[in-house]
Amino acid sequence: MRRVECWGVVLCGLLGAAHADEAALRFSAPIEVRQSAAFVQLPLPASAYAHSQQAGLNDLSVIDARGERVPFALLGPRANEAKTDEQSRPAVLYPLPPKSAAGGTWPSPVEVTVDGDRISVRRQGGAAGHVDPAHAAGWLLDLGERQPKDPAPRSLKMQWSGPAEFSVAFDVEMSDDLRAWRPGGSGQLMALASASGVLTQPRVMLPAQPGRFVRLVWSDQRSAPVLTGAQVIVEKHRSVAVDAPTELRLAASPEPAGKTPLDEASKRALHFDLSGLIPVVQLDLQLAPGTHVAPVRIQGRQRADAPWQDLAASVFYRLERGGNVSTSPPLLVQTTVRYLRLIPDERAAALDATQTRLIVQAPLATLVFATQGQSPYRLLSGSATAPAGALPATTLVPALDEEHPRFGQATLGEWSEVTEVARRAEAQQRRAALRPWLLWSVLLVGVGGLAFMVWRLMRSPPQASA
Repeated sequence: MRRVECWGVVLCGLLGAAHADEAALRFSAPIEVRQSAAFVQLPLPASAYAHSQQAGLNDLSVIDARGERVPFALLGPRANEAKTDEQSRPAVLYPLPPKSAAGGTWPSPVEVTVDGDRISVRRQGGAAGHVDPAHAAGWLLDLGERQPKDPAPRSLKMQWSGPAEFSVAFDVEMSDDLRAWRPGGSGQLMALASASGVLTQPRVMLPAQPGRFVRLVWSDQRSAPVLTGAQVIVEKHRSVAVDAPTELRLAASPEPAGKTPLDEASKRALHFDLSGLIPVVQLDLQLAPGTHVAPVRIQGRQRADAPWQDLAASVFYRLERGGNVSTSPPLLVQTTVRYLRLIPDERAAALDATQTRLIVQAPLATLVFATQGQSPYRLLSGSATAPAGALPATTLVPALDEEHPRFGQATLGEWSEVTEVARRAEAQQRRAALRPWLLWSVLLVGVGGLAFMVWRLMRSPPQASA
């Protein structure tokens, strides 16, 4: 029995050593700090995902020149920021004549002609169309035609010729046809002289849906400036990517055979290997020169032995018209995959594997580490069982938003295999291949030992009774 126990100890020792070896990190890449700071950010390239053996890059580790661990965190791409751009165009101004004495209404200095969807505006003849700007009771502004898809004007920026100082209130009315008017609020224009220069307030704010025509009436014409122009201010909102995704340009590669043989779709499909589990937000297809229309079905999977999953269907095209080339818009997706394949519609032509490229937009993570310890630093990866090494971002960097603009910059060098770890991994594979034989050996030795003990007991003479 002691021999059986001894074999068990040997086997347990081998299994324990193998488990310890699995936590070793097999790959290493140098980190080149280009801009030093207390915290340095390293945008991870696709190669970091390719050398990681765990989802979410859990097996990454940063060490210094002495092999000591360096604390780090992984940051995902920041959310896009909303930006507002101001665009301006000139408005047409007409001095407003005094109100009529009879009805108390404002005569129009212009007349409008409607022809279908078009409105033509021209100056009135007579006294209503010829008013001295210096004695205008107000102003009529033509903001111009606006298409339904165009954003509405948000304000008017007024320009004047004098006086140097003034402050005057005004009321605003709006109309689409110069007949029906609705109130648009009130405000004040002013210019004040100071030691540092002239301070002005030239803006006339407009409601959410202004009409084409704006009537600005002075509360006190004697205090009003002489307007020389006005700019229509339009705000356009856009989303700006703070951390733009990384562009990967991939050539087609043979589809690796998994546990099941390749299906019929594989014969027509283009297969692409992203080298690692990559987050994908956008796909585009660069087709061969000429005119091509490619309706395709897009599939993905995370492992070579996993079944394909449908992700999307789209039509990519490249059209040549008289020297001009137009292409299809990119396809938006949200997935994390290692392998992609594009299956052309059976009614369409096959894709040229040599000239077709898949363009992938991938929001890759950024690694941030504290520059403690002794430089240079290295990034390690490549273990299926290593515990997660990254700290929460707010633990590593207490005031993350404030510190982010002060981050240093680093890049990652070429990956290499750690020789000692690679040898241990190969030895581990050999031991893993021997495990079934060791188990059978232990069982056979145990059975043989029990059989020998039974045989000895059967051959021993019975003891005489006292």
